[in-house]
Amino acid sequence: MSAASTLPPPPQGMKYCIACDELIPREASLCSHCHTSQVPEKLSWDKTGLKWIAAITAVIGLITGLSGLVGPLKGWWTVDRETKTMLAAAQRQAELGENSVAFDTYSEILKTKPNNQAALHGRVDVTLRLIEYFYVGSVRSNNRETDEGNQKKRALLDHISPVLEASLSSGKSYRDADVVAHLGWLNFLKMRVENEDGIVEENLRRALQMEPGNVFANAMLGEWLLDTNSKMDEARPYFATALKSGKERTFVRERELRSMIYDDNAGVRAELIRVANDMRKNGEPISDEDRSRIHSYFVPVVTDDAELREALTAVPPDEAMATYDWLAQSSSSSSNSDSTSYKSVEREFVLANLAEDTGKKNEALQQFKQLQQEINKLKMEGSVAERVNAAVKRLSRSIS
Repeated sequence: MSAASTLPPPPQGMKYCIACDELIPREASLCSHCHTSQVPEKLSWDKTGLKWIAAITAVIGLITGLSGLVGPLKGWWTVDRETKTMLAAAQRQAELGENSVAFDTYSEILKTKPNNQAALHGRVDVTLRLIEYFYVGSVRSNNRETDEGNQKKRALLDHISPVLEASLSSGKSYRDADVVAHLGWLNFLKMRVENEDGIVEENLRRALQMEPGNVFANAMLGEWLLDTNSKMDEARPYFATALKSGKERTFVRERELRSMIYDDNAGVRAELIRVANDMRKNGEPISDEDRSRIHSYFVPVVTDDAELREALTAVPPDEAMATYDWLAQSSSSSSNSDSTSYKSVEREFVLANLAEDTGKKNEALQQFKQLQQEINKLKMEGSVAERVNAAVKRLSRSIS
């Protein structure tokens, strides 16, 4: 519109066109000169209002929709946070060796998160550990479980069995060879505890087909062969392969010791001494129970000449005495004078026998004579004194 304020007032009954400033009748709604409508377009409240209402409605709808998600989102976030906390707890429990507790924690996680891979894998890991450290006495030992003890063991085996079976049936390859080997060993444990027949050797050999160097399958198969058939020559290579892997060395040693320590069949005693000798040289740990049992192979009151000779000649002479001294140590050994005297006699007896076994007859004779004097001084009687006297006579005749 032009600057109408500069124009003179229109005559009575007239007005200026809002577009071209020409005079037109006051009542005119259309300029006769430029044909411009003289009625200004009014803002349509209806249209504008509807637009605002629509916008406000959309915002309200968005807020309402989001509020509907708050509950589920909050619940998801809470469950996720609890899952992470429980996972951390289970992992810590496993690190501390609390495998049964960790098993239950992982199981709780899987109740709400059945596809949580960390929990699934973690539970498999602790299940394998539970099987590895599940103790049953040697078939040749005199240890017998109480009914209550067997019930607890049966309950644990029944509790963990489905985990291995589910792991294999899932079709996902997580430690498959390990799982198959442990499934075989689980069947072996059930045979011992529950007198159930199960596939043991077949599973162990199947695991070896999947992974020839698998430490668990090799160590377990070695023990299985010794426990069931005392096949030392067959078992030895499997133990050697397991050790060569460099993994789970303590577990492998436990399998070796447990399978041989109560086996009196030919060749087993010498192999056990060789294993103990290697453990000594490598600085590997050994339990007092195992140490004491192997040490008994040198003790004159419980072993005869042939058995002692087998133990002494299993390793080089200097290593034989070092291993004997290592085995003779015990945290539970007595320190009284009688015990100390007997230990001294026992060691001298072993030394004299070692000298004889290595062809040093003169040296052996002198050692036995000195030992004879010591025994007489201590007024010791029994098998040790008798064997020393017999050795003196035998060597005296042989040398003369």
